Amino acid sequence: MKVLFKSLALIASFVSVSSAYGQMSFDYLGQKWNEYQQRRTGDLTSLHQRHFKDTISVAEMKEAFVKYNGTKPSKSIYADFDSATYIHGYDVMLISPLKNNADKKVRECRGIWGLTGTLTGLYDKNGVAQEALLDKLNSDKTRKWLNGEVLKLGEPRWYMGFSVSPRINWDYYKEGKLIARMGYSPYNEPDFFSYAQKTKKMLDGNWASMVDAGAKMLGVLHTMQSSVNQEKSEYTFSVVLYERPSTKKKLDCPYTIELLKAENADQYTEALFQNLKSFVEQIPAKSFKPYYTTDFRIMTGRYYKVTVDKCGWLIEDYLTL
Repeated sequence: MKVLFKSLALIASFVSVSSAYGQMSFDYLGQKWNEYQQRRTGDLTSLHQRHFKDTISVAEMKEAFVKYNGTKPSKSIYADFDSATYIHGYDVMLISPLKNNADKKVRECRGIWGLTGTLTGLYDKNGVAQEALLDKLNSDKTRKWLNGEVLKLGEPRWYMGFSVSPRINWDYYKEGKLIARMGYSPYNEPDFFSYAQKTKKMLDGNWASMVDAGAKMLGVLHTMQSSVNQEKSEYTFSVVLYERPSTKKKLDCPYTIELLKAENADQYTEALFQNLKSFVEQIPAKSFKPYYTTDFRIMTGRYYKVTVDKCGWLIEDYLTL
């Protein structure tokens, strides 16, 4: 078990963590950590090297928070992309086989794909259904027009102007036949903390439904190990948590945070921030999955709203606020 969970176990070896889903012991937490590390989620290295080559910088994440915090998206998350039906919603198809079609009219269309990979809808750039083209494609039962890569982003969500998801799937077709696939996994959670909080009610939900429970668990864990005892005022501030770039220091502190904004900022707020930072820098590597974006980049960070009062630390992810 890594450093963070060892230290927490020593502090409260006979204490249970109170959560929204009942009592969670530290033995259970350690068990979940081992499970989380041992699961096979698929090697996506080749997809990263081919399609997701760049990482969103911390500076850009901070700029995005200033620009988009408190705003509503100006367009649909599926605009300009094909979409594919999933059990609980829709995936965005970042690379569509329609773009390889010999017919220019087809190449310019947006497709709607069914669960079995069948094309169920076809719309031109003005959103007008192209029934004749759809019937023509589907009349070919061999689907030999289905060629090349299919890259999907699983149930994406808007996140400070970025369209993100921790799940990507890749297929390769040749004349209608599936030749290879990568990235398919039954594991849907975006981080260890949401995995540890997963309940039967959440097993069938999408990945975004688990974010809130994971963030709150971070707050519960920090409350139990923090020496801060806030009895009077309530303090609120926002942070961006991110994975450190590959350096020697990253081996000891894989993650850290930076302050984004604070309400009633003062020296005590700074002290609270530093207190939380010391906790975050104990979190083991690979506790958070990367988010993939529709502009083919990787985001290693999270945006959190932090509230500290006499009850302890409440951490909320802006994805669900």
